[in-house]
Amino acid sequence: MDWHFDIRTGVIVCAVLALLIDGLLLVVYRSLPASYRPSLRWWLAGSVLHPVGFLLLGARDMIPGWLSIVVANTLLGVALSCTAISLRMFYGVEQRRARLFLIAGLITTTAFWFSSVDPNQHLRTVLMSALLAVLVGSSARAIFRRNGPKGLIPALTGGVFALGTVMLVFRSLNEMAYPTDLIFNSSLPHVLAFGVIGLLPVLSTICFLLICTHECQLELERAARVDFLTGICNRRAIEDLAQRVIAAARRHGMPLSMMIIDVDHFKRINDDFGHAAGDRALLETVARIRDSMRVEDLVGRFGGEEFVVVMPNTDAGSARIAAERVRSAFASAPMLIEGSPVTVTVSVGVSLLIAEDAQFAHLLRRADHAMYAAKAAGRNRVMMDASGMVSG
Repeated sequence: MDWHFDIRTGVIVCAVLALLIDGLLLVVYRSLPASYRPSLRWWLAGSVLHPVGFLLLGARDMIPGWLSIVVANTLLGVALSCTAISLRMFYGVEQRRARLFLIAGLITTTAFWFSSVDPNQHLRTVLMSALLAVLVGSSARAIFRRNGPKGLIPALTGGVFALGTVMLVFRSLNEMAYPTDLIFNSSLPHVLAFGVIGLLPVLSTICFLLICTHECQLELERAARVDFLTGICNRRAIEDLAQRVIAAARRHGMPLSMMIIDVDHFKRINDDFGHAAGDRALLETVARIRDSMRVEDLVGRFGGEEFVVVMPNTDAGSARIAAERVRSAFASAPMLIEGSPVTVTVSVGVSLLIAEDAQFAHLLRRADHAMYAAKAAGRNRVMMDASGMVSG
């Protein structure tokens, strides 16, 4: 089958489309979270350099060779390096800047050597296609790694780079098997290679914007369920999780206990040392509670200095022991607040799931009453709810 596609025109069209997409990226740049902007700047650099290099490449035989060969391929190499760095930065993996820019430097050297020192169109195409494939593959690897991002949008983005890698490798192998002196020949491998690499910045930038939007949505969902100061579940989240755990306990006939922990005289810390010190004391409080509990126990902040722990598969005796462990974690070791050791104690109320508990609120209410009983009894103690248990 004869192909009559004008690759040079396709190159120009792809470059113009990429620059238009870059304009869209600039428009939404400031609307995205500040934490995304370092990686976005790398992405912008790559997505601008790529079409510029492609335009120079498309001007082959119309501009000096050092521009259309050496500079053009250098820009493509640097652009793909920037893109890989951007993705790696975005997902918090090792960026490997030195390695990526070394490959870009090899592309420059290859382009210069086989165009000016020892002109060889065939070998230049083979080597540069392989080197470019390594750079594009690095972006795919940033996504398709073990423990990498999950979901359709990251998969599509990684798929775009994986396809680009395959096409560059295919072009390199095809050039080895069927050498040609015409860079813009209309054979199927050349058309596919130029088409995929030309559209790469367009498709990948669209996917990257979708990734940013998707991550923003996930962060909003997390923020709605996580206490902004301590990083543990907020009231809404702990209620939802507790309701599920209660349902599972009823379904399997397993015991379940809950404790409410309130820091005694917490207002004094804020009054004596300031609210910033109070915030640090709350972080230390969460750390001590977590260290005293099991991995499967659910810890949440109900507001102020009040915390809730839901303990699956825990009977009254085990719940009392756990509560005493928490109380002792505070009473036995002062907190260092603004350089001064301060004794901080907690009052703990414990309730056990019973048949009459139709919902989480009932279990919570009884634990809350027990906690207030602990405070009324002198603080720094554990009180068990009277429903089916003995107070202590």
